[in-house]
Amino acid sequence: MDTVVAIIRSMGYPPEVKRACYMIFRKESGNGRSGINENYSGFQADAGRWPPKYDPLIAGVVLKTENGTNKPRLFLAFQHASGCLTMLLDRVQQRGLYIGGHTSKIVDMEVKNVTDFARAYKKEWAAGSPLAEPTPEDVNGFASMYRQAAGFFA
Repeated sequence: MDTVVAIIRSMGYPPEVKRACYMIFRKESGNGRSGINENYSGFQADAGRWPPKYDPLIAGVVLKTENGTNKPRLFLAFQHASGCLTMLLDRVQQRGLYIGGHTSKIVDMEVKNVTDFARAYKKEWAAGSPLAEPTPEDVNGFASMYRQAAGFFA
């Protein structure tokens, strides 16, 4: 996680985007313990074409069973975690998935606080459904991660 924090710190994004990136990275990767060829954010290759600006970051694809559905899926592979984090930072900002942002891909909502962020993450990123809601434990976990992220990315 020290490497992840250093990479995120070095990127030219607003603090709230960096905090959201850190939190999503932790949630998606089990605090950096689970990744598929340096893909720690669950980026999939079989859901449509990614914008060409990401081509230099992507090393290939990996066939793996998806955790949530138990279906075989193609996931992006990266040469290094920095490629995944670069893409994650950009996607978080583009989708308004940070405190102070506005989401609109799955659900149209203002992200005003940590609870809103937990709800937006569940709807926009994890479940892809406007009906999805985080558990109280998820919200508490995001609150704890946010406090830590605020110390890292001022």
